[in-house]
Amino acid sequence: MHKSGEGEPGTDVGARGPAAEQVMRVDTARVMRAQAQALVVTVAGEIDVLTVQRLRAAVTAGFDQLRDGEILVVDLTNVTFLGSPGLQALVEATRAARRRHEPLRIVVDNTRPVVRPIQLTGLDGILALYNTVEQALQPAS
Repeated sequence: MHKSGEGEPGTDVGARGPAAEQVMRVDTARVMRAQAQALVVTVAGEIDVLTVQRLRAAVTAGFDQLRDGEILVVDLTNVTFLGSPGLQALVEATRAARRRHEPLRIVVDNTRPVVRPIQLTGLDGILALYNTVEQALQPAS
């Protein structure tokens, strides 16, 4: 018997339910500049255990939608909380990008709720971090 408030078997209620959508918003758009073309996944709100699946799904979909020569950029400048599940998802996305030979660039600017956990965990030496989307679109040196 199905109980009220429970999802179907095998589904993750927290990641898809309305509460998660209110806590975190994800938008995807193509950006074309003279120096590069990119698919930008913009994340706003909180990245925690309830919302991390939405981030993972957006990044995976971003990789799948990349056209030849495009860069995947994850813009976290509107994130208000970045928990350990979000940090793990960023590391996983970076590893997936390397396996796929696709560039992944993460925009964090000086947003303390995002930069601080990345710095404290030493991930600033692993993740490809940029201050703006414009900087992320510059050719790698």
